Amino acid sequence: MVFSTITKKGGTASDTRYSRDSPLTTKHKITISQLAEQAGVSVPTVSKVLNGRPGVSESTQKQIRDLIRQTGYVPRSSPHNLQNRTVELLISHPHSAWADEILVGVLEGLKDSGYSPIVSARPPVEWDFGPWFQEALSHGSRGALICLTHVSQANIQQMLDNGMKTIMIDPTGIVPPNTPVIGSGDYQGCKDATRHLIELGHRRIAFLKGPDEWQTCRARYDGFRSVMEEHHLTIDPELITGSAYFFDDGYECGNRLFSLHRRPTAVFASSDMQAAGLYRSAREHEIRIPEDVSVIGFDDLPYIEFLHPQLTTVHHAIKDMAKLGAQTLVDIINHKPTLTHVDLAAPLVIRESTCPPAQ
Repeated sequence: MVFSTITKKGGTASDTRYSRDSPLTTKHKITISQLAEQAGVSVPTVSKVLNGRPGVSESTQKQIRDLIRQTGYVPRSSPHNLQNRTVELLISHPHSAWADEILVGVLEGLKDSGYSPIVSARPPVEWDFGPWFQEALSHGSRGALICLTHVSQANIQQMLDNGMKTIMIDPTGIVPPNTPVIGSGDYQGCKDATRHLIELGHRRIAFLKGPDEWQTCRARYDGFRSVMEEHHLTIDPELITGSAYFFDDGYECGNRLFSLHRRPTAVFASSDMQAAGLYRSAREHEIRIPEDVSVIGFDDLPYIEFLHPQLTTVHHAIKDMAKLGAQTLVDIINHKPTLTHVDLAAPLVIRESTCPPAQ
């Protein structure tokens, strides 16, 4: 496992010091009634803020949350009071190869910690946080691992206000400030992969994108684009296609690209699943890989060993991210020194699916 970027709270990429999670402490326990009295509101109003329910103005929410932090108030149903030994694992696309890697990594990371995951699945973007949060509260879990799905800063704050520690793994959107995160060097990995194709002699290179609203997808395309521009190579719009990290998307993109009068000599797919779809399309079009078209994927998932020729791809350390995320969450729960932001390197793994273009 390689750490390519390490930061601390309030620090820069060059910082190497650790930060300690410092929970608020008080000399005596405070009740929700006392909290409501100090805030000058009713108990139901405090309860709404704690449980993320609507009907409370932003200024009142801020006042109550400030008091919670100042007093160290812990809800009676809080994980800290229940001393539960579970953590929430929130993922998207539960039937995917990515989810398999995440689950294996989390289980490895929690091994011997005494904690077990409760798994929930939600879409990567545009989903209703409230019902999931109520379920998580009812479980009394001590923390949450949020993988491949977006949670807002307000949602993160609701979890913290209820004593639930949080860490994001391979986030799809913008990470809320001061939120621990385990990410990946997607941008640099895609630069290295694009440079590999150019060094082989390829100039007409297609790129299969993922969802534009995902931060990771934009990072991968930006890495490809930056190297193309660095070498003063034209990016042909008809060679930029794709919209999802799935087999069918890769297959449909392959059908379009391989039907062009001027086909690309190389295709960089943003995911191994897309690359697998390209393989099928190439076979149906009687196009040889890599003799007629070079192909690079992204993820290095275990199943790609069944592709022939073996796929050259960027290693996306999904399992390692999940394992490190689980270990870090346990450290945060136990108030141990911990890193707050880690990006794992994404190296290019060269196998058999790339070669110089045919003359």
